[in-house]
Amino acid sequence: MRLFNHKLIQTVLFGLGATLLFNVIGYMLFIHAFPKDEEEEARIKQFEHVRKVRSEYYRNHPHKELNQ
Repeated sequence: MRLFNHKLIQTVLFGLGATLLFNVIGYMLFIHAFPKDEEEEARIKQFEHVRKVRSEYYRNHPHKELNQ
């Protein structure tokens, strides 16, 4: 493994490792900073469902006001 003896290769691998480590730490901190709220998720899903149902209704029953 003479490839790992080159200073440039060592520097690049060290930089990639450090970047990966900082990204993992940052991701973990981000997850803890914004915890998942089950009630909020349910409200968003309900809103999306109502929006989908309304869009299907208006697609099947076009209104003159909406087509102008």
